[in-house]
Order: sequence, then structure tokens, then C-alpha cells
Amino acid sequence: MQIDADFESPARGLRELGASAGERELVEWIVRHGREEGELLQRYEALADATASPSTRYLVGLIVEDERRHHRILAEIAQAIAWGIVPNSKTTVPRPGRHEHDALVEETKVLLASEKRDRAELKRLHRRLSAYHDTLWPLLVEVMMADSDKHARILDFVVRQHAR
Repeated sequence: MQIDADFESPARGLRELGASAGERELVEWIVRHGREEGELLQRYEALADATASPSTRYLVGLIVEDERRHHRILAEIAQAIAWGIVPNSKTTVPRPGRHEHDALVEETKVLLASEKRDRAELKRLHRRLSAYHDTLWPLLVEVMMADSDKHARILDFVVRQHAR
């Protein structure tokens, strides 16, 4: 992964567009954090490659997937702040707005309810798997529960944005 390359464009945007002091400070903080996280990602990847333990490789691989996404999102946020919002850009975090039809908002609500049900089912599964404490299974279900919580937060945000 090109750690510094991911954050070159936001730094250039700050210079070229004459960003405010607050925007510069914020982007610089994100860039610094993104670079630190990029270095951490490399360490996780090295650990996954070096371990002889299949379970450690599997678990660290899950972390690597998250860290890659975090690194990408930080670069996208820095890009959006530094250059402003670029419509239809694949490298920028778009600003939310009311663009969805009521039917799509209703479907989002259905999905939100499904995520909440899924979270409750996973909690029951986690209790049932407690007897298997010597496996990865309870931990993986805990991770899935956290993902369901995250999905619900995202869907709730979408509903609130389009309810205006």
C-alpha cells in the first residue's frame, strides 16, 4: 500500500485552493493519523504473514480488512475537505442530502429493522456458543454483533437524512 501517496492529493489541494487555517489544521491532522494508521496496517500485514497460527492469521486478517477500509476513508475525508466536494467523484466522501425516493427510505427502514433483529439473534447465538470458549466462534459472533451495530447506525443516519 502506498501510504504517503494516499495523502498527497489532499496536501496539494490545501496548497492550490488556499484552504482556511482550520481546514489546513484538520487535513494535516487526518493526514498524520492516516499515515500512522498506514504504518500500523503494514505491521498487521507483516504479523499475518509471519504467524504460524492459522487462527491468528485469520483474526489479524479481519483486522487488516478493517484497517484498509479505515485508511481509505481517512484519505477520502481529507480529500473532501482539501478539495471541496466533487460531484460524482469516487475518491471523495459526498455530502448527505435528500436524494432518495420515499420507497427507498422505507426499504432502508426495513433493513434497519432487520439489522436490529440480526443483532438480537447473534446475541442468542453468542450465549449458545459460550460452551465453546476454546474456539474462535464466540469472538467472531461478537465481531458480527459489533458490525450489526455499525450497520444499524449507518442505516439510521440514512433514514434521518432523508426524513427532512
